[in-house]
Amino acid sequence: MRLFSKKPKGDLVLNYDQIAGYALTWLPCSHKALQLAFPHLTVKAEPVPSYNGPQTEDGFALYAGDPSAPALCVAPDQDSGYAFSITAHNAQALCLGEYQIGRTTLGEFRDEHLDEAGFWVDGSKIVLMGGEGNNEKMNRTRFLFEPPADFSGDLTKVGDDVWRRCVLSEMRYLISARRTRPTETIDDAGAIKLLKKEKLHDPVPLLPGPNVDLFQMLRRELYDPTKARNNYVKLADIAIYNADPATVKTNIKAIFKQHDTPESVTMEIAYMFNDDWHTTFMFTLDWKADIQDLPAQITTALGDQSDQITFPDLADFPENGSVGVPGVFEAYAKALQAAGFDLWSIDNGSDTHFLFVAPLKARKRVAKLFEPTHMMADPFSA
Repeated sequence: MRLFSKKPKGDLVLNYDQIAGYALTWLPCSHKALQLAFPHLTVKAEPVPSYNGPQTEDGFALYAGDPSAPALCVAPDQDSGYAFSITAHNAQALCLGEYQIGRTTLGEFRDEHLDEAGFWVDGSKIVLMGGEGNNEKMNRTRFLFEPPADFSGDLTKVGDDVWRRCVLSEMRYLISARRTRPTETIDDAGAIKLLKKEKLHDPVPLLPGPNVDLFQMLRRELYDPTKARNNYVKLADIAIYNADPATVKTNIKAIFKQHDTPESVTMEIAYMFNDDWHTTFMFTLDWKADIQDLPAQITTALGDQSDQITFPDLADFPENGSVGVPGVFEAYAKALQAAGFDLWSIDNGSDTHFLFVAPLKARKRVAKLFEPTHMMADPFSA
């Protein structure tokens, strides 16, 4: 049986390993070749949307049941004879088997093979990229999301509440990567010959992807180290600790000169004085640390103010228990809050707790300071 001799069952499904029944990672770009590749679609030579903006370029439109708009558009790769991309711009095709142009919102979209998320140069769109990696059987893919109808402006100036309502406007499959092409260039006759040699086969099952948090990736795109540094410096004026504030601020500024990711910066700040365990700004505790280490570090941070705290009785907890025992942090948070303090934790994705103490009355202000740091921080609930 020859390749593409039958119409795929159901809708036009677009996935990383197949496009409307087409299961190769390369695609010739001529009228005859495309008609052979997609015998169930009508191929017409027409201008198609270009990759970088609203302008068009000469290419091919592939029509299904709707004669008013193409189901897919094929753009050429310069003079190589291959396609550069194949794109859907309306709801006729199903992306990943379930998502549709003009209907699917970013909040509904799930794709474990995404590895990039960012914004169009003017902030007018959200751009997602996924696929390929080390898998040559997988097409690289770009998804564009437009702002909701009730929003106008720069998407980089807003947050998740607006991003989640952005609507899928394009899915573009970047096909015919150079390393997957059977020849460097191809003409019409060569394309027909190669296509006719191909046998019908099922796509190779895709391996699970990284399944990243795309909203976290978008927030990372907006990370401003200067704002983050300034807010950590402001935190040094609010938090309660026993180190010299001027030294803390100087060290924070130095850390930002040597580290450029939110995680590495926060780790360096958390461990800033922990070599001697006598001077502290933030303090760290492994999840297996003894329970008694927690009041010891809180006492160090508070200094003379620790006299205001009535700490929980260690006998109330399991003998030889760790801070990982359920309820430990909450019990100490309750004791601190009774005296007007909060125990904060920074989510750093590790088994180590990054902690600090701040006035209870400054809770909203501290939470606001962490927004540009791109690290999640919350006070323990009593």
